[in-house]
Amino acid sequence: MPQFSPRWTHSFQFLDLSYVYLPWMSDEFHDRFINNQNPLKYSYQDHFIEAINYSCRYSGYNRQQPARSYITFYGFAETAGNVLYGASHLFQKLPEDGTYKIGNVAYSQYVKADLNFTYNQVITEKHRLAYHAAVGVAVPYGNSQSIPYEKRYFAGGSNHVRGWTARTLGPGGYHSDGSRIDYDNQAGDIHLDLSVEYRWRVWNFIELAAFTDAGNIWTIREYDSQPHGAFLLDEFYKQIAWSYGFGVRLDFTFLIFRVDMGVKLYDPTRLYYDQMQWRTAANHLNWNDDVTIHFAIGYPF
Repeated sequence: MPQFSPRWTHSFQFLDLSYVYLPWMSDEFHDRFINNQNPLKYSYQDHFIEAINYSCRYSGYNRQQPARSYITFYGFAETAGNVLYGASHLFQKLPEDGTYKIGNVAYSQYVKADLNFTYNQVITEKHRLAYHAAVGVAVPYGNSQSIPYEKRYFAGGSNHVRGWTARTLGPGGYHSDGSRIDYDNQAGDIHLDLSVEYRWRVWNFIELAAFTDAGNIWTIREYDSQPHGAFLLDEFYKQIAWSYGFGVRLDFTFLIFRVDMGVKLYDPTRLYYDQMQWRTAANHLNWNDDVTIHFAIGYPF
């Protein structure tokens, strides 16, 4: 059994206030989200956030014994809008649209929690394995029908299922038509990330890596603008995306420069329209759409 030298840090914020103001939006965006009955419109309107949150970190890394395996853990919990909602309920009459406001600006009410775990296994001085698992859930309630856009989850990119570019995966089996950037719809309320990465230091500051990632995001509720995006017990496991790839890292001590090539292996967005979700050389692997290059600073986990 590996020996760990624990280090815990804790942070508690009694009050975190923010105001999100959207000074301009295109007519197309306004028609798609604001001028309709889609509950997601509340994610893209001006809003207040009055939140309380707690986070903790644990690291078993020991600088005096760097050759030992160790674990890291991060936990985060946040709740928003409860104080304002209690005051509004006491002193205001509920508006016809069912949303309390301050100066004609709605405030968000939700609860959010994240857990992040990594185990770094030292095989030899030059060979390591890193295992990573992360899950997050955000639930709107009370004064909100959806999570604020900046508090939602996104998938793909250099740190999450690297076969996809940033914010282009999910939610669930949602498929963008590709005619435009679709970041507004490719966001969710539930997040899952699973990864295994093999790291091999070949020379001095040069390190090679091979990895496989799995995960996705989902919405808590069904939304017309995000078909197949909701988390359903009998569907979600079929919507877990899977990719693999290889990377090169340059470790300059004060920073690590990383280049990763991610390749899609299982694409859940194809479940509902062409049934070719397995992306292999024998099954129409497309190097333009199924291979992604990522440039980043630091390890993904």
